[in-house]
Parts: sequence; structure tokens; C-alpha cells
Amino acid sequence: MTPGSGFAPDDTIVAIGTPPGTGAIGVIRISGPRAVPLASAMVHLSRPDGLEAVPARTVHRASIIDPQTGEELDVALVVKMMAPQSYTGEDVVELSCHGNAPLLGEVTRLLLLGGARLAEPGEFTRRAYLHGRLDLLQAEAVAELIGARTERAVRLAARQLRGGLAGVIGKIREQLLDLVAGLEVDLDFPEDEVGVPQVAAVEQLEAFGDSVARLVAAARRGRAIQSGMSVMLTGSPNVGKSSLLNALLGADRAIVSPSPGTTRDLVDGELVIAGVPVRMMDGAGLGIPSDVIDAEGMRRARNALEESDAILVVLDRSRDISPSDREVLALTADRPRLIVANKSDLAAAWADPDLSGYVCSALTGDGIGRIKAWLREWVEQRTASDGEEGGIVASLRVVDTLEAAAVALRRAADELGRVPTEAVLVDLREALTALEQTVGIQTDDAILDRIFATFCVGK
Repeated sequence: MTPGSGFAPDDTIVAIGTPPGTGAIGVIRISGPRAVPLASAMVHLSRPDGLEAVPARTVHRASIIDPQTGEELDVALVVKMMAPQSYTGEDVVELSCHGNAPLLGEVTRLLLLGGARLAEPGEFTRRAYLHGRLDLLQAEAVAELIGARTERAVRLAARQLRGGLAGVIGKIREQLLDLVAGLEVDLDFPEDEVGVPQVAAVEQLEAFGDSVARLVAAARRGRAIQSGMSVMLTGSPNVGKSSLLNALLGADRAIVSPSPGTTRDLVDGELVIAGVPVRMMDGAGLGIPSDVIDAEGMRRARNALEESDAILVVLDRSRDISPSDREVLALTADRPRLIVANKSDLAAAWADPDLSGYVCSALTGDGIGRIKAWLREWVEQRTASDGEEGGIVASLRVVDTLEAAAVALRRAADELGRVPTEAVLVDLREALTALEQTVGIQTDDAILDRIFATFCVGK
């Protein structure tokens, strides 16, 4: 099967399921109609009846034999799982060999010579979805679980893998289908009054829209936990941004110098705050560039500033507020930000209460704890608690389709009674399509290719 060509049910696929490198165990996974016979050609059990006769889901010690030379390659553990009671819904054999990369590669090569095909990224999980073992949201949760960077992200992805979101969306879809049917009946037989009353229909649409909007908000919080957030330190040159970055990270990540313009390119480091990875970034100080390189550094810093989730505006408390400082304050006025008055270890040149709510010294560490507390509060506000998230850790695809459904439902609720019912039904069908795309009722190979291409080979 090539990407976009569709599912080939007669293929038997194989891949190494453990990361590259040396380890105690390396797992080779085989799935498809010929999984058991292909493995049997290489697996010699101590019992005479062979792999075909052993019970499914039982682990057996076996010798791995090169079928061409009869040479023993390894002593491994083997387990078979028969369709449909397997991860993929097909016959599956897993070989737990010693974790040596050349050995695993040789066993895989011999299985390929026997007629298997090397699995594409995510193909095992794709087969699980196509065989109904997982819904599309659970399949995406597998990738999110593998890529989780914090314990909190692991818990959310594991919760999503257990299912539940598809059921919530499916219930909304079923109720929306009933409403669409009622509106169509009312359109066809207006005199009979057998359809849905308009007032009741508007109330239902508003309720559906609110439900989907809550899912969108929960999914966005889940994305923040899974993908992390970013905080940019900004200010005019030589206000102590690099020193503050190092103090927050607890490491000398950025070069510190009394000369303005030391930081030219972006420097970053990561903190885990309230179970969320937060990327802390420092860039060139903003002001009048001294040369072409300085101008490029400021351009990059401005781009990072625009893309960041929150901003720490750093001012130098030991010198007067400069035009560059005021420009930075104006530039960030409508963004989530914390204004930090740095260099409290020196004599203060100003005492503006609007600008000195958070006073610190990156040199001595005084006040750093308050800044960290603000960051934690900001993260918790953005991500809420695990219970409020409802277990939603969603891909960007899911966020986009749910948002499209919410927009269509709000539009339909606003328009019902003011525009022809036929136009409202167009919006409702758009909402239905978006919900069906979310859970995978409506999908195609191009969408599946994009989803499963993000998986690692072997999963």
C-alpha cells in the first residue's frame, strides 16, 4: 500500500516496534492474514506442535531461525493474537528479541523476504481504526500518548484513549439529526404542524452550540497541555532579560554581558509548570539597531513576540524609562503580559506603581519566586484542572472541525426565523458534516494519510 492508495487487506506488514538503539528487549510486530505462517517459518518452539497450535495470548520461549540457512539468530519470546481480538483486528504476532539493532534488522529482513511488507508510519493503528478496534479520536490519542512530554499530558492522552469523546459528539449528532428531520417535515407540511416548533428549535440549536463550544474550549486547553506554551522575555537592550531567563531556568542558558546587544538570536529553555511544558524565550533587545545583524535579531525577536502565548516585559529599574521601553510597553499592551522591574539590587531611578508591581533582581534572585508564581497562575488559568478539561486532548484537526461545527450551529440559531428554513438547513448540514469528520464517520484517504503520517513506524 502506498500513501493514498487505500487499505490493502491482503497485505501482511512488519515493523520494529521499539526505538532504535541498544536495549534489553526489541519488539518486532507482524500483522495481517499471513502473520502466523510467516512467523512460524522462523520461530521454533520447544513444543512439537508449533506456533499455529499454541493458544492465543500465551507467551512462549522460542528460537529464531534463519529459514534459509537454519542458523539460530536469537532466543526470544513469542505471542500470537488472533483476529479480531488484537490491536489491529487482524492476526498479530509479536517477537520480543534481544534489543540489538542489527539483530532486529536481520529478523525483519527475513520476514520481508518471506512475503511481508514493511509497515508505513502509523499503519498498525490505521488498521485498528479501519477494523473498528479504535475510533478516529482514540487513534489520534495513541499518537498524543506517545508524544506526551509531561505526566499531565500522559494522563489526558490515556483518558482520551479509553474513549468517551466520540460518544459525546455522537449524541449531539443524533439529536441534531432529529432536529434537521423535524425542520424538514415542517418545511414540507407547514399546515399539519407536525414538525419542530421554531422556538423549541432555536433553544435546541443554542444548547447544541453551547455544548460544542465547551468541547472546543476543553480541546484548546488540552492542546496547551499536550503541545506546551511559550513565554517571551522582551524589553529594550541591556535591561537584564538574559539574566532573568537564566534565573527562571536555574541554568546559564543565555550569555550575559554588560554590553548592550549581546543577545542577537533567540535563546530558549523549557520549564514544566503545573504539568505543562513552557518554552521560555529570550531575544534581541528592541530599539534602534546598531547594524544589519542587530536589525535581523530584532526582527526575529518581534516575530517570536507575536507568536508567544504570554510576555514578560523587562524594565531596568535603575535607569530612567526610555523611548524604547515605552515602545515595548505600547507594543505589548493588548497581550497577556507581566511587567517586571529588574535590577532591584541597584538604586531605583523611578517608582511608577503601574510598572513596578513585580520588582526583582535577576542577579541576586530576589523576587524571582513571585514571577514564577505568576507564571504558574497563568498556566493554570489557561489549562484549568484535569476535571474541567474532561479528558480532551485533541489534535488540531479535531479543534478545527469542532470549531467549524460550533460556528455553523451559532449561525443557524441566529438565522432561524429570520431567513428561509432552507438556508438554515444548509448551516445544520455543515455542522453535521463537521461533527462526522471529527469522529471519522466522514473521512477519506487523504485525511487518514495526514493523521497517521505523524505516527512512528511500528505503531
